[in-house]
Amino acid sequence: MKQQLHAYLSELAGTAIMMAIGVGAIVLFWAPGSPVPRIDPERLRLLATGLIFAGGATLVVYSPLGKMSGAHLNPAVTCAFWRLGRISSRDAVAYAIAQTIGAVAGVAVVRLIAGSLGTAVDLGMTRPGMGVSPLEACVFEIAITFALMFLILTFLNRPTLAPRTGIAAGSLVALLVMLEAPFTGTSLNPARSLAPALLMQRLDGVWIYLAAPPIGALLAAAAWRGRWGARQALICAKLYHGGASPCQFATCPYVTLRAGDVVIRENEPGDTAYVIEAGEVEVRRHTGETGRANIRPDVRGVRLQPDQSSDIILGRLGPGQWFGEMSVLLGEPRSATIVVITAGRARRLTREAFEQALADDPAHALALMRQLAARLRETDRRLAAPLAP
Repeated sequence: MKQQLHAYLSELAGTAIMMAIGVGAIVLFWAPGSPVPRIDPERLRLLATGLIFAGGATLVVYSPLGKMSGAHLNPAVTCAFWRLGRISSRDAVAYAIAQTIGAVAGVAVVRLIAGSLGTAVDLGMTRPGMGVSPLEACVFEIAITFALMFLILTFLNRPTLAPRTGIAAGSLVALLVMLEAPFTGTSLNPARSLAPALLMQRLDGVWIYLAAPPIGALLAAAAWRGRWGARQALICAKLYHGGASPCQFATCPYVTLRAGDVVIRENEPGDTAYVIEAGEVEVRRHTGETGRANIRPDVRGVRLQPDQSSDIILGRLGPGQWFGEMSVLLGEPRSATIVVITAGRARRLTREAFEQALADDPAHALALMRQLAARLRETDRRLAAPLAP
């Protein structure tokens, strides 16, 4: 519970920081009498505003706050992860409340500091552009939120792209602000629109931004699950899964590797495979004869040396390499014990997700084939080499 409370407070603080930076940029670039020189044409000013607003969000994603909570910063994003079963109902409600409070706090800070400059731009309120009907505004907001959420899920689904999810999402938001803001203000986020509306006490039309972004995010979740349903087990509800602290989400596919931990044990049944993202593990096999001098490769895998223990150390695995895949592929018990040597992180894949990952991502399949080929070559080398006396 303590870890979850820390996540809620981190989400609140992260949303407050994002809103303070974003609304602050709106005040500086758009308020009459701003000390910042006017940027023309207007499209460039929109782009500058979007870059700073989205840049603040991206900064939070990779900050300690984002690493703790997952940096949704947006009830619509939380709603999509809830629909995919990546976050519990209780956590989703707590996140939405934290995001809303954080957004109000961030905008309130800007109002306090900017004063009349802030109220001159209505604290960055979002509203339909001239000639845009409420229905059209809804359609626009649904479409752009769909695009943002689908991009997030696509990046999180691929291990090579997952660390760049925050950068990709921020880049898309900046582009959308430049192109779409004249139509709806590019909200994408119920909390982002509700906070200035509450502080300015102008709630007319805010329903558009409370309804449309969650609908767009839910549609993205449905479309993504319809296309890659089996692979939803590959993603976590965190936009950036850095740091060594355990994840608070029960469905998280990441495993924290701590030095000395035994991840899997020889002869146990196994239906999951792992791919290492950071750290190193050692592959060991029991000989069944304690006290006998066994032959094992040294820690560098360069030469053979005797070992008085009952385990043979077969080698080390590092980032990008798999373990546990043989049990998944063959349906047999674990053939070796895996012990963590250097702390890090790995992704755990169920049998279904493992098979789907190999089918959908050629890079995964190629990396695994190379690893298996290297193991066969090493086995041949050992069989051909003369044993030490």
